[in-house]
Amino acid sequence: MRSFYLLTKDNCPLCIQAIQIIHLTELEEPIELGVVDIATDADLLEEYATLVPVLIRGSDEQELKWPFQAEKLKEFLQS
Repeated sequence: MRSFYLLTKDNCPLCIQAIQIIHLTELEEPIELGVVDIATDADLLEEYATLVPVLIRGSDEQELKWPFQAEKLKEFLQS
């Protein structure tokens, strides 16, 4: 199973929207999705404070930055 994690922060409407879009994306195989609050890590907070939500593929650390376009998101999740 492919794993991904979504960088988020509290009170982030775009992060909630990103989670919804990911869950609504029809995939051939299920994925594992972890959610990481960047406020729990000073380095992540410094690097991603203005960029969240950011989706990261676990296998190669590639990033997909918001806004997620439907086709690019599906391709990213299936690769």
